[in-house]
Amino acid sequence: MKTPVLFKLLSFSQILLITVLPFASASTDLVNYTCRKTPYTVFCAAALGLDPRSSTADTKTLGLIMVDKVEAHAKSTLTKIKYLRGKAAHPRTKQALTSCEQSYGFIVSAMVPPSKESLTKGDYKFAVEYMNAAVNDVQECEAGFGGSKSPISDSNDYEHKAAAVASAIAGLLL
Repeated sequence: MKTPVLFKLLSFSQILLITVLPFASASTDLVNYTCRKTPYTVFCAAALGLDPRSSTADTKTLGLIMVDKVEAHAKSTLTKIKYLRGKAAHPRTKQALTSCEQSYGFIVSAMVPPSKESLTKGDYKFAVEYMNAAVNDVQECEAGFGGSKSPISDSNDYEHKAAAVASAIAGLLL
């Protein structure tokens, strides 16, 4: 008697689910566990959940993923700042955007690379320090607009959260 094709397909599907689901659940559990230990739990889970690398990541890799997000967002914010600075009519706004451009440039060139290196080499305290410095730079950027909401306020908020989460994850590794 021949086994129907549908039965074979269902059996294969069950075997696949049995072997794959425990890994997906374990990685989701690690992301959730890790994110609960950060200052922005929901942001962390959403950001890491969007990255396919998190499905097989350990804690160190989750930290690297967040530092990558800090870098990518800082680069896109730099592009936005340059555009806005060119259109800014008020000298004070132009000056604040110039200061923000320097801060974001410094994040990309002087904070992200050593953070990645320290996470990779296992010297986690430097990743904590550099990502905390990025948080401070973003806060100073926003404050440079004199208390009014900046034209890059949403970008500053994202960068602040991403850097704070990256720092917290690196801190878990200490």
